[in-house]
Amino acid sequence: MFSYRQGNEERVTGKVMELLSAGAEVVLCSDGGYPGISDPGYRLIRACATAGVKYEVVPGACAVEVALLMSGLSTSSYTFRGFPPRGPGALRNWFAEDRDKEHTIICYESPFRIAATLEAALDVLGDREAAVCIELTKLHERVSRGYLSDLVEEFRGVKVKGEVALVVAGCNPKFSRPVPEGGEKA
Repeated sequence: MFSYRQGNEERVTGKVMELLSAGAEVVLCSDGGYPGISDPGYRLIRACATAGVKYEVVPGACAVEVALLMSGLSTSSYTFRGFPPRGPGALRNWFAEDRDKEHTIICYESPFRIAATLEAALDVLGDREAAVCIELTKLHERVSRGYLSDLVEEFRGVKVKGEVALVVAGCNPKFSRPVPEGGEKA
């Protein structure tokens, strides 16, 4: 058994590929999430595909689809964006790419950065409906739904523990808080 994580994936991929070349059967599994989706397991999958090694994927729970369904937002069209960039300018630009698109946006985020990410989303996208999904399918699962402005207030200064998926409604008036006459946000 090998630990396969960010930081050792190149070395361990080499070991696993040697085992596969020798005829061994190998299983990639995870204690949290779906291996390969915003996960170093992608590198091993890519190495197998590139080398022509036959592999199988066994379906299972993935936080992307679970978060989308738990959010209560539109499921007709969505985009999974992985992890957003860390820097404030890059983060704002990242959200700006989807500002005028109607698809629901899903991303993973560090529990240490969720408040800042919510603030950037609000600044760039406006006050849309969203959901912060924490520890999905686990014992301490929690989902907070509301407008981005409400979620910013809820998570400002709060220490979040666990894995986080953020779901934000697309550009559609039915998922945005109406701006009162006079142009001021509610």
